[in-house]
Amino acid sequence: MKRMMILSLFTSVCLSVYGQEITQQRVTLQEAEQCFMTNNLQLLAAHYEISKADAAIIQARLFENPVISFEQNVYNRLNGRYFDFGKDGQTAVELEQLIYIAGQYNNRIKLEKANKEIAQYQFEEVVRTLRSELKKDFIRLFYAIQSQQIYETEISSLAKVIETVGQQHEQGNISLLERTRLEALLLSLQKDKNELSSQIIDLQAAVKLLMGMPADQPLVPFLNESFLPSVDLKHIPFSDLLEFMQVRPDVKLAEAQIQTSVANQKLQKSLAFPEVSIKGTYDKAGNFINNYWAIGVNVSIPIFNRNQGNIKAARFAVKQSHKQEEQARREAENELFSTYSRLDKALELYKKTNCELTDRLSEIIRGVNQNFLKRNISLLEFIDYYNSYKEIYLQMNQIKQDLFLAVEDINIVTDHNVFVY
Repeated sequence: MKRMMILSLFTSVCLSVYGQEITQQRVTLQEAEQCFMTNNLQLLAAHYEISKADAAIIQARLFENPVISFEQNVYNRLNGRYFDFGKDGQTAVELEQLIYIAGQYNNRIKLEKANKEIAQYQFEEVVRTLRSELKKDFIRLFYAIQSQQIYETEISSLAKVIETVGQQHEQGNISLLERTRLEALLLSLQKDKNELSSQIIDLQAAVKLLMGMPADQPLVPFLNESFLPSVDLKHIPFSDLLEFMQVRPDVKLAEAQIQTSVANQKLQKSLAFPEVSIKGTYDKAGNFINNYWAIGVNVSIPIFNRNQGNIKAARFAVKQSHKQEEQARREAENELFSTYSRLDKALELYKKTNCELTDRLSEIIRGVNQNFLKRNISLLEFIDYYNSYKEIYLQMNQIKQDLFLAVEDINIVTDHNVFVY
């Protein structure tokens, strides 16, 4: 019931996001993640692997079906009858049931339970991987849109300047060369904006697919940038984060594969024992007495095939899974160290950056425009100012984007919400 309430809540959040107007279509990273958990088709499909593992356990619990053999005499030469089912005819019936010995039944069940545990960790790893893609693409999309705005601001402002310059050119106050140079700058800005717009389209498509949104549904991502100044690693030592590696899905998956290999080795050893089946026989008139009843046992003799190859392979699989578990653990620890170091560097650069410069960008552009039209600055200075301010803004966005990505990398690598915003 609780799970259904959570799913209903997630669905209502997604529906509320889809139903808003474009002007209100701001989606936070948390809302995007909730929609991802509810609507992502790849995630929903991966979850069926757990259900399939449950079905395999059910199958392993089932006993083999009994085998019934029926034999009827075709022609009775004593009375000349075909298929004589009467008292003078011959009929034989045999019922045989295979039984498991040496723990074969329980070992099969244990193996399938271990496989289910693998399926669960595989699903959790799929969730972690897809969530990482969602968060990174969401952050890149947000800052791509932010960068697009600077192009729009400069293009709009420069277009007004060119319009004024065109009037001055007709009056003979400004040369054609200056006007042409400004138009070339405008064309360059428009080209860069179009390239960025193509990236935005691709990122929106990727995020919508991960969220399970319709392709034509508008999406405006929102990130709370006021969170960035509060990021601090002093109270989050590397040793504390290292403890999360013990329960990361891919590490737990490697540990579960060891258990599966051990369970398979036990099963293969038990399969080396003879196959045993019990049978009951009824023979109407074909034995030393009529209406013959008997019970018997069939036992295979393990002379040639004692399952030696499968047992040996299972033994090597256990050793292999131990090495793979050690490799997975080392990879996780190295990934955490690299991510932690990148966050430290990104945080160091962010703290050295004056992010308030971007707040005065529009005001600075207006001042540059006025000074150029008043001929207080030259054409080359004007173009240099435009390019410099654009680069500053784009670099600011890149620095903040790198910090957000580094923060989310820590959350993804540890599979915990170490940073919440």
